[in-house]
Amino acid sequence: MIAALRYEAVRVLTVRATWICLIITFVGVTGLAYLASSPVILDGSVDSQGNVTGDAVVMWWDAFSQPLVLTAILASVVAAQNLGQEYRFGLIRLTLTAFPQRGRILVAKAISVVAVALVFTVASYAASWIGVTIHGYPVPPDASAAVDSTFLLRGAVFLVLWSLSAWALAGITRQTAIGIAVPIVSGLIVEQILGAVLRDKAAWLVDILPWSTAARWATAPASGDVPEFVDHAPVGWMALVVFGGWVLAFVVLETVSFLRRDA
Repeated sequence: MIAALRYEAVRVLTVRATWICLIITFVGVTGLAYLASSPVILDGSVDSQGNVTGDAVVMWWDAFSQPLVLTAILASVVAAQNLGQEYRFGLIRLTLTAFPQRGRILVAKAISVVAVALVFTVASYAASWIGVTIHGYPVPPDASAAVDSTFLLRGAVFLVLWSLSAWALAGITRQTAIGIAVPIVSGLIVEQILGAVLRDKAAWLVDILPWSTAARWATAPASGDVPEFVDHAPVGWMALVVFGGWVLAFVVLETVSFLRRDA
């Protein structure tokens, strides 16, 4: 197992796309965090003459959560290449020759994907802090909305699960592009259309669609609501549990495919 993990570490570190995506993440998240931390005038803070009557609110924590979408997309590029690239260029035969126990190399690859996702998470959070600091808010202002103690941890879990979903889809289809594109297209387009069409007919299904559910990891319920739900849709940890179920199904399918199909 140590040899397989070392092999995966060398492979990830020597792929140019890994460093390109990491650099883009750091630069892009810094800019997004700077923009996200701009003071916002909330509804009710302006009178009928247009005069500001309340203090502007700095959405400080949004500067950490919102850029994670970009981070997840770039992390999924590296995650999908974990298997997809080897199938594309026929390198999987060499890998399985060196490590004939398929289960062991698959576990090593999964650990590699999780490690890469955590590195991207740390880079994203660091870039977010730099962005808000450049804007003049190194710490949350008094007027910023508070978050619970597990907020940043949930973001890390979200990124790990998103990366694993891209990895599993790339392994199932043996196509890197599928692993990258499906979460993006499904989450931002397909699931939004399904939500509009099926909301009145199958609201329960709309509420548990995979990537749109995952995007609600940072949503906080209003006072008095059930902590894990907003308008019957799972949020926070519950949203991650639902998305985790989808990811587990994808990983199981990938495992069966990897263990039984020819290279």
